[in-house]
Amino acid sequence: MLRLDTMKTATEQSYRRRIARVIEAIMLDPSAPHSIESLAAVAHFSPFHFHRLYRAMTGESVAATIRRVRLAQAAYQLVANPVSITEAALEAGYDSSQSFARAFRSLTGLSPTEFQMQQQSIAANLPSVAVGDRPHVTIFGLSHEGPAQTIPHTYRRLALKLSERGLDWSDLTRIGVGSGDPEQDEGFRYFAGVVLLENSPVTEGLERCDVAGGRYACYRLVGPYALISSTFQTLFGSWLPQSGFEPDDRPVIELYLNHPTKVMEHEIATDLLIPIRVASTT
Repeated sequence: MLRLDTMKTATEQSYRRRIARVIEAIMLDPSAPHSIESLAAVAHFSPFHFHRLYRAMTGESVAATIRRVRLAQAAYQLVANPVSITEAALEAGYDSSQSFARAFRSLTGLSPTEFQMQQQSIAANLPSVAVGDRPHVTIFGLSHEGPAQTIPHTYRRLALKLSERGLDWSDLTRIGVGSGDPEQDEGFRYFAGVVLLENSPVTEGLERCDVAGGRYACYRLVGPYALISSTFQTLFGSWLPQSGFEPDDRPVIELYLNHPTKVMEHEIATDLLIPIRVASTT
């Protein structure tokens, strides 16, 4: 007979995998007319209480996820491809560039045009990216499973675990460690962690991740987490080739400097760190 705690863990993992399939379906076609019924069918849940279950598992509504995914992918398109605002709006499922611009500004605090100019300024203004050495740090947390868009849910699980141990999530130093292409599920790895004292009882049951020290290029992103992927794209594609450096064999780092519950979404600050070495001349 299975122990109750084993059954509970297996059920929770099954729920997470099924919810992840829903988010993957949204990511594959964010402009589609997704409904509670169609997404519940993807996860093989009854549609009757699916919206409650989804919010409980992810911390946000289905509509909020769709909006976030649409705008994040639109931001990526504005950076990665020379598309017009109207093209980005239609690709994201908006009826007009005006409604898209309103939604984009409500998320980022910038219009789509201002966002494109901000990303262009990263490449044009080398001093906006700081280069320096960082020490090794050990963090404790959870390995992320699933697409990059579900990373917030892994942090939510970690926050719940730590709050049960009496820690205030908003007071902890949060660090994300990533490797591979977040736009491609295969090969993408991410660790969601916090800085805790080693051998502390609160680390029991958490995974350990040793983050290598060394030289990093650091850009401070001020804006919602949905812009992290597109800003990394700009740093790798525009800033790095003219910087005199090349990527080193270490993961990228996301250092979260404040907390969304304490500031407005467009005031969220995140240091994006790329491991670098002097570029080879061969």
